Amino acid sequence: MSNVRYILLIALLVALVPGTVFAGDATMDAIGSRAAAVAMDHLASAQGNENMLAMTDAGAVMFGNRTTERCLKGVTTVSGCSIGDGNLLMPQRSKFSPLWFFFYRKDTGEAVFLQVKPEAVEKSPEEIKALPPEDVFGIIAKERIDAEYLLANQSAWTGMLSKKVFGGNEFSLITIANMWADPRTPYDFLRAASFHNHLCPGVSSGYLISRYVEERLPIEGPSQSYKVIACPVWCKDDLFPVIWDATPGKNGLFVKDLSAAEKEALKKSTGGTDVAGIYVRWNASTNTGDGLVVGYNWSLSNELTGTADWKGDQALAKLVMDLKLIDYRDRPEEMVTTLSEFRCESPNDFAALASAGVNPLKVLGVEA
Repeated sequence: MSNVRYILLIALLVALVPGTVFAGDATMDAIGSRAAAVAMDHLASAQGNENMLAMTDAGAVMFGNRTTERCLKGVTTVSGCSIGDGNLLMPQRSKFSPLWFFFYRKDTGEAVFLQVKPEAVEKSPEEIKALPPEDVFGIIAKERIDAEYLLANQSAWTGMLSKKVFGGNEFSLITIANMWADPRTPYDFLRAASFHNHLCPGVSSGYLISRYVEERLPIEGPSQSYKVIACPVWCKDDLFPVIWDATPGKNGLFVKDLSAAEKEALKKSTGGTDVAGIYVRWNASTNTGDGLVVGYNWSLSNELTGTADWKGDQALAKLVMDLKLIDYRDRPEEMVTTLSEFRCESPNDFAALASAGVNPLKVLGVEA
């Protein structure tokens, strides 16, 4: 069969399959472009403004069989925000979520949120460009969200959350945007926050724990990697698949939660430090590993960040803690400690910790 006939046959088959579309959907490109144009107009910003951040769930969201990653091209083309420049972030969302775009100017503290009307994806690119913005976007909201302003006007913060001005994404977008605006924040941390889909002290504690483990059990060759037994579980555990590629499917992350009573008993036995999981530097060449049981001191974390006696909104206190915890990225030992060290001499030793029905802390002698 000639190449021409083969291409024609494939085109015919695609046309006959219901719901089949090409990923390069020009309508999605137009939607991303329009969102960026409308937002930049509201923010009085020009293409390539280094103070601009774009966030969107495009790429994750789908409309039936239609994917939305082409929206990213439109956002980048019009706004200049890009993954390579570190100012285009994609917080994780379900494929069933509404499609939205968010733009933030850190020099003014102003942000614009746009949520796409589902019927807009059925329009042609020409219609998307010509329609009034309110016919493409069901929500167009502009708010000031910088941390300095919100701390001085806490009612603005609580008002935005209660009114769901950003379609219910307020905490997620405001926390990540403020951390992005802080020049101390490293990109790997932003990637983890985006995967978790919001930023909270749980993710920040995971980042400090990762830095602590990397200092004490450094990866020294390609045969080594980290394995994590998340016991007990909190938001920290969404960080390790992102920065260490420690995933359940590749036997790098094992999740085992404890009851509230077990956690409290452990905390009393350690003098107030929360047990924060088990971390093993595994050597695939020798099938051995060196491990740490790590603790995180939440009480000290609150004290060092000035949130121990917080009188305002508790959700805002989380943002304050995140902004201050990043100062400790190079000195995680201020809050992270080693509760126990151990060695796995064989895969069976590790399996004894990771197997179903086993409390690995009791196996290692770390118990109330």
